[in-house]
Amino acid sequence: MEQNPLNKKIIISKGTELLRIPADRLVYISADGNYSDVVTQDNRKTMASLQLGQIEDLIGDQLGESDNNFVRLGRGLIVNTDFVFSVDVAQQTVVLSDCKGCYHRLSASREVLVKLKAYLEAIQ
Repeated sequence: MEQNPLNKKIIISKGTELLRIPADRLVYISADGNYSDVVTQDNRKTMASLQLGQIEDLIGDQLGESDNNFVRLGRGLIVNTDFVFSVDVAQQTVVLSDCKGCYHRLSASREVLVKLKAYLEAIQ
């Protein structure tokens, strides 16, 4: 039985840890050395003992191509494109927001933001 995309969960499991996050509530993941900070829509930040590339692979495996709204921005960031509110290439910032209580202003390289902006314009 195929899972409803609205109910899809991302499972991040290693050793004694398990994170089970609704995909549509995962805002972004940032690199923190050999760990990653996982940030959800309720503004909770949880540290996972996996590197960003490992989490990127997990998301790809679990969501596949069609339901995957997650984009890698450079070496240190994966964002859920559903939460991208603004991209400012000149200021080198991306704002992730749900227009309610979730708001995050993040820095990224000019090159990465140019690609993100073009990608978002293409998918509308």
